[in-house]
Amino acid sequence: MEQWYYTKNGQQQGPVSLGQLRDLIGSGALNPATDLVWNPSMTDWLRAAEVPVLTGTVPTIETTTLQPTQPFAYPTATGAFEDIVPGSEPVIATACVKRAFDMTVKHIGPILLVTIIFVAISILVSMVLQALDTAMGWAPTKDFFTKQFGSAPTTTSYQFNAGNNNQLSFPSSVISNITNVFFMLGATRVGLRIVDGKAFDVGMLFSGGRFLFKGFIAYIIYMVMIVAGLVLLIVPGIIVLLRFGMYQNAIVDRNMGIIESLGYSWNLTKGNGLNLFLIVLFSIGIVIAGCIALIVGMLFAYPMIWLMWIVAYRWLQYGGRAVLDDPMTRNPLLAQLPD
Repeated sequence: MEQWYYTKNGQQQGPVSLGQLRDLIGSGALNPATDLVWNPSMTDWLRAAEVPVLTGTVPTIETTTLQPTQPFAYPTATGAFEDIVPGSEPVIATACVKRAFDMTVKHIGPILLVTIIFVAISILVSMVLQALDTAMGWAPTKDFFTKQFGSAPTTTSYQFNAGNNNQLSFPSSVISNITNVFFMLGATRVGLRIVDGKAFDVGMLFSGGRFLFKGFIAYIIYMVMIVAGLVLLIVPGIIVLLRFGMYQNAIVDRNMGIIESLGYSWNLTKGNGLNLFLIVLFSIGIVIAGCIALIVGMLFAYPMIWLMWIVAYRWLQYGGRAVLDDPMTRNPLLAQLPD
């Protein structure tokens, strides 16, 4: 039996039989003038009205081949993907959430391993740096608090603050941030491979070295801009967070330079500020749900949020195809992107 696929409300549906597809058209659930259909015998997606076997008549509307920039244009050859015009296909936040959820479930084992390694290394680095601060005499002391705040803390509050990562000395803080950027770059590479439907391994978490210098400098610039924006009545800081936030993906994905990656992020996110803010709200909701489910929930929530933003990045580049699978292979259409 030949399988058919169709689009509805911005989402790919199917497979269904020819009879079921005709019933959808007959009941009005599918608009033949606007909704697209495809089966493995076709070279591209077409409007249902352009497929005589569905309507039983010769199509009377002008037949045109869909352009590659349209979400459901089906690429038939490797490398058929081209960047869309920034802002021409608004990001659908709910589609990014669903895609990230599906990807997280599909690759839950390796993703959990990457997450656990990342968290474990972060804790270990923090402990080593605190020990270094203590050994070198850089750790905050009661005299330090007296000089800074005019009074010494109580024993309890001192013990708490001295053990807090925020109380690392300046040299240790720099080392901590460099380490975090290194692993974030590696995690970005892993995330891109997952979203693209390509092979990946845990070792890629340690592959951020060649991007480290420009990644760290871009990170400093990005954080300075966010802080400056938050000081300016908060809203500018949120705008900076959303519009420049894709810089790290650009560095790993396209090997861009420091300023180039920030500029690319700004241009890429044009017209999608509100949609990206909705993803922020979804992220907050997912974190809250993860907290309710305690440790197990957070081990799922953080990877899902991480993949959600990478899906959004791919959508900004290639449109709605970023959340579609090849109907024949069930692999993401993004798998056709060159390595």
